[in-house]
Amino acid sequence: MKSGDGAKKQLPVVLPPVPDELLSSWIARHAAFYGVSLRAMLRHADPDARSRRAADAHLTQEQEELLAHIFRREVLDIRRMTFANISSSARRLVAAKPIQACSACATKNKSADANAAILRSWLQAWRITCPVCGYQLSVAGQGSATNSGESLPSLASSEEALGGERLLDDYAERGAQTWASPIDLLRLLLIRRDPKPIDPDHWIETPKVLDLVVPGFDRQAETAGTPIPSGDRPILPLALRPALLAGIAIVERSGPEIIAKLHARTIGASHVHFGTIAARILAPEPSTS
Repeated sequence: MKSGDGAKKQLPVVLPPVPDELLSSWIARHAAFYGVSLRAMLRHADPDARSRRAADAHLTQEQEELLAHIFRREVLDIRRMTFANISSSARRLVAAKPIQACSACATKNKSADANAAILRSWLQAWRITCPVCGYQLSVAGQGSATNSGESLPSLASSEEALGGERLLDDYAERGAQTWASPIDLLRLLLIRRDPKPIDPDHWIETPKVLDLVVPGFDRQAETAGTPIPSGDRPILPLALRPALLAGIAIVERSGPEIIAKLHARTIGASHVHFGTIAARILAPEPSTS
């Protein structure tokens, strides 16, 4: 639809987004409201839109301005609904579809006639709590956190896990870090470690450096029966994520000295890979003089 001067028409009714809503979710709710397909609504909102996922990942300035015009919102409002401002290295922690949910927000949104709303945080694999209400997240499609079927024991304190979540959130959303990027620390922790000393009664196929920081992680992962991904695409199941987050917080608090100790517990190609990442972490800051 275009106006007489060729400009895209603004939608007569614009649905208010819910807190932390994903752009494609908001557009999809408009499509349902107007009785058209999501593809048709996407094409009306942005003729260059390739897919629902592409709309969430990155928008050009022209696309942002067009969406802001059609939906009668500020450009910053549109951008906040996407992952455009996520740090580039943190994008590996953004899932292709919702992998978790907040039952409290879902219930609240349902009462506000926004039952289909999907939140940005539901795709963020560094989170264990909801940024809107602070409620514990649960596996997508498995109800509340208390009945999600995740009964693995806690290997670290909730304070440490929440500390790791804050480090990753500050870095991903705001570009803030301390002496090391938490993404680099995460990658180090998921590198394979030297399996020695070998416990013949509890053989672990791919032991991780994380087990040196949070003892018991390897066995917990084995019990869960879920292969642990590499640091290149480190989206861990929600049940295993607290241990990883705690590990990041512990290493960050320990300071640069811990890197050499962890490096010494790797061998072969893993030793080289660890050294490459560690060298970048420990490289001196460039002089500003």
